[in-house]
Formats: sequence, C-alpha cells, structure tokens
Amino acid sequence: MQMKNGGSIRWINTAGFEICMANGKHILIDPFLSGKASDQIVCYPMNLDELEACDYLLLTHTHSDHAEDVGRIQKKFPRLNLFVGDLSVDALCEEQDLDCARIYRVRGGEVYEFDDLKIEAFSGRHTESPRGYRKTGKDYIRDGKFWPLQWYGNLEFFNYRLTLCDGTVVFLWGGMTSPDQKYKFRDMNANIAIMQVSPKQSFSEFAELAHAVKAQFVIPHHYDFTEKLFEAMPFMMDAMSEENKKSYVKDGVFQWKAYMEALAQAVRKESPETILLPLEHHRWYRFGFTCEAED
Repeated sequence: MQMKNGGSIRWINTAGFEICMANGKHILIDPFLSGKASDQIVCYPMNLDELEACDYLLLTHTHSDHAEDVGRIQKKFPRLNLFVGDLSVDALCEEQDLDCARIYRVRGGEVYEFDDLKIEAFSGRHTESPRGYRKTGKDYIRDGKFWPLQWYGNLEFFNYRLTLCDGTVVFLWGGMTSPDQKYKFRDMNANIAIMQVSPKQSFSEFAELAHAVKAQFVIPHHYDFTEKLFEAMPFMMDAMSEENKKSYVKDGVFQWKAYMEALAQAVRKESPETILLPLEHHRWYRFGFTCEAED
C-alpha cells in the first residue's frame, strides 16, 4: 500500500537540510551549498543545480555557514518564501542583494500558517565561546570593516517547529544547550527533531532536551563542520571540557565515531523511545506512516 503522507529529507551539510513534503513542496533550511569556510575548511559542498525546487527557506541565523547562499537560491527560485530574523534581515538583503517582497521578518513567538505548512518560531541563542561575544571583537571585522551579518548571527537565533502538510512535526533546533531549554521546548511532540551536536555540549543536557521535545527520531547536525574545523585547526579542541579531551582525543585527533556512539547511548538512556539517526550527506531519506499486512 502506497501511503500519501510523510515526505523525504536530506542533509546537505552543517545545519543545511532539504525537506520534500508529501505534496511535493520543498523546504530548505540554513543553506551552505558551497561548504567553504576557508581554503582549509570545505564541508561537503553541493551544486546549486541539485536543488530542484524551493518553496520555503528558513534561516536560524545569518552566519555564513548557514546563510551564505540565500541570494543565489532566491535568484533561481524567486517565488520562495524566506524567513529570517527581524534584526538581521536588512543586513542580509544588502549583502546578498535580496528581493524583500517575499521575506518574513521573524520574531520569537510568531506563527506563520499556510495551506500546506505551519511554522512556529522560538527565540534561541548561539553556542558560547570562551572569549565571549562583543561587538568590538575581531570576529566581526571583514576586509577592515564591521561585518553586520556575523554580529547578528550571534545576537539573533531562532528554532522552529514545522507542521508539514500531512501533520508530520519537525523540530529544528540549534545553538547552545542550557538548563532552561528542556522546559522551554518540552512537549514539542516532534516526529523528527533536527538537533545540533557539538563537543561543547553536555551529553546529559542534550539527552534531556531530546526527551523533553518527545522526538521519535533525532537527526544530528553541524558536527561535520566541527570535524573539518578540528582537522584544519587542532588547537580549536582546547575549548572543550577536560573530560571530552580525555575521552575523545587520541594522538591529537578527535574520535567522532566513539563520541557519536556515546551520545546515542545517552539519548537512549534518558529517552528510550528516541533514536539518534545520523544521515549520510546528500542522500534522500523517506519518512512517513506506513501500513503493511502481516504474513
């Protein structure tokens, strides 16, 4: 029996995902098609030609590894609906020469409902850094000038709950785990939770958050970029906890397989009904309710 529900999902790279709903409409999240952060860091690039459609495009924040290719995508699909933070949108429009006609300036707590998609926005926060985030910091300078998108990317961050056309619920989460979030995001009742993984996170807080959102499947993301970063700049591992260094760094190399296995165990212990499901890059995965007769 062919069920006309669910849809398909693929992981592009970093926090970039593409969802094809049961009605054939496409949702794009945090596109970073080039995958190129520097000459040393290139993370699973995808050609623009591989995108067949884009009806909705959602940004969690405006850092280049999440929003770099919005302008190119809008030029290819000029009828797409673009969702970006209210504070960040002017800088994004200016830097990428965007058409603002179909832009939604997102604020936390807002709900956008279409005939085939419901989008709920929740204010979040970016991952922390030992050096902190100040507008005068060197991270926000490019070509000798202040780089507003990089600053707003730290200042303004969103998570989303999507209710697809068939009722499937997808929760998009990134940023920093913190003790408050398991209360803020509890009872999301997500079929799929797309959640950021970072060695800066606490296993227990991540597992508790996965349990709180009541997700059936957790799809991890962003750790691929961290892997490339650690390979190119091993000193970046210094920001991790001493426990993680001791457990997962061997001969100067971060042991990602062991780390992800331990994370999956932590999630399963805290939330036995939840499965951590890493995806292969650029490969489509089908999801949905099915019915088959038993033999």
